[in-house]
Amino acid sequence: MNQNRNKADAVVGATAHPGPVALVDALNNTFGRHSGKRASHAKGFCAVGTFIPDLHAAQFADSELFKAKSAEALVRFSVGGGNPAISDKSRTVRGMALRIASRGESWDLLMVSEPVFFAATPESFVSFLEARIPDPITKKPNPDKIAAHNDRFPDGKLQPSLLASHPAPRSYAQTPYFANHAFLFKGALNQVQAARIILEPVLGATNLTEEEEASFPENFLEKELVAQLEKGTVKFEMLAQLPSPTDSLVDPSQQWVGLQNVKLGTLHINYVSTEDECDRLMFSPTNLPAAIAPSADPVLAARAAAYDVSFARRKAKGPQG
Repeated sequence: MNQNRNKADAVVGATAHPGPVALVDALNNTFGRHSGKRASHAKGFCAVGTFIPDLHAAQFADSELFKAKSAEALVRFSVGGGNPAISDKSRTVRGMALRIASRGESWDLLMVSEPVFFAATPESFVSFLEARIPDPITKKPNPDKIAAHNDRFPDGKLQPSLLASHPAPRSYAQTPYFANHAFLFKGALNQVQAARIILEPVLGATNLTEEEEASFPENFLEKELVAQLEKGTVKFEMLAQLPSPTDSLVDPSQQWVGLQNVKLGTLHINYVSTEDECDRLMFSPTNLPAAIAPSADPVLAARAAAYDVSFARRKAKGPQG
């Protein structure tokens, strides 16, 4: 890790941090309260799949998950935001929450369709959402509040600019997904390597055209994935992206340059589930197998604690969780 990275990471680590309740309340206040629904990525559905580890994956991460021939995979595809009625055409992130389980270990990955998160710190996280609380008269966010947030927290600019630069994904099967936190992977020879995880669609990435963005129905993504699965399993290559010397290990709002990618395996989506596995489940970004540890990213730690708060509210069928 070079001197520039140390300086940048020290600034991030020194920022004051709101607690997990403040994070969930910020989501509730921005998107409304919907009983029994997730505070974030409220609109979604579940699918079932299989993860096939690469033959050399256990050398990179000495985990039982990567030593198995295959592992069960439970997937939740979603549209970003806390509105369960949001349009599938909205220029928000698409999400994939993934749990891989085998040989007594499990691993949760919470990924979005852009290579950056919207905040570098929990303080920026709360401010980003508060700036987007709809005006009671216009029912839209106040652009002056968003500009003020961006002036104070420029880390909040990149993800919205990326989302605004292209129409929404055309298919969950043709969207890359990024776990924008760094994790530490302990290999078979006890070496430790930082990396971010990427899922690359084997079918390639495709967004809506502007004509499709105007003409498609508000709800099409689930049916589109079902149609894809009728042709065969949908596949994603799991890659560990290694950082360049200038890539921050604690700021998820920064896009990595990266050095190289290490293939860890292939995720096969087998079918869309009509059961409620995902509704009963809490995906947590710090549910990790023994060979993988969290980085010192403050947003990663804050999100993990916030999911506990959100899940408790959702189970209680009270304010949105």
